[in-house]
Amino acid sequence: MRLLNNKITLKNLGLHSGKECVLELEPVKSDFIILRSADDNQELPINRFKLNGTQRGSDYIFDDGSKIRTCEHVLAAVTGCGIWKDLKITVHGGEMPSLDGCADILSQAILNNSTNNDEKIIPLNLKTPVIISTDDKKRFVAAFPDDKELFINYSVEYEYIGAQIFDYTATPDNFLKDLSRARTFAYERDINYLKSHGLAMGGSLENAIVVGEKIQAKDGLRWDNEFVRHKILDLTGDLASIGRPINAHIFALRAGHELHLKLAEKIKEMF
Repeated sequence: MRLLNNKITLKNLGLHSGKECVLELEPVKSDFIILRSADDNQELPINRFKLNGTQRGSDYIFDDGSKIRTCEHVLAAVTGCGIWKDLKITVHGGEMPSLDGCADILSQAILNNSTNNDEKIIPLNLKTPVIISTDDKKRFVAAFPDDKELFINYSVEYEYIGAQIFDYTATPDNFLKDLSRARTFAYERDINYLKSHGLAMGGSLENAIVVGEKIQAKDGLRWDNEFVRHKILDLTGDLASIGRPINAHIFALRAGHELHLKLAEKIKEMF
């Protein structure tokens, strides 16, 4: 397990709000990762939040309805690097800063300000399968018991992109090598609609890939299958809401934040 040694502060526009947001990570004594909103001075362990994945990101909701938006990339970086406790994450501005649209900047900052120790976090082991799907069964995410590791098989299919499949075994080394640099993406035709509804106001080619007849990506795609890798990055961050690592064999087909978070909530209920 990794433990943060020094405070990290990063700032950038919120991906959806377009306003400057500040992210602070600091070491504290806690059995879980603590998520705090500086705007109204509320905090909870990440496994105690209500969750919403319907607004183009994963929102963590306090009991009074206030929320912190788009938490998935930050929590993917933190837990992907192996931190599951003794950490407080404070957010100014109500939304995680967009940074690089993936988890690379934060992952590198974590590596530079943390150390490995011998303490082990015992993963949760599923006893029975958990399957979450849309009503038409065309999109789903399913977790099956596996007492050794977290393995994810994710399949997507998009216009202009085509079908992509990627297998991922969750370890800090694999996270940094295979997922952390995979950027979020949006369709060019959807951008005006999103902005008219107060979404993607902080989006640009600095933090996203734009998909259309031509794929627009700063310095080109990092992998031909960067899109499905990013979906696994999202899923990794969404599973962090359980509060503990899990051992499971997960299959996902054209899923997204809403299905990811419903899976996490169902697993939390089981434990």
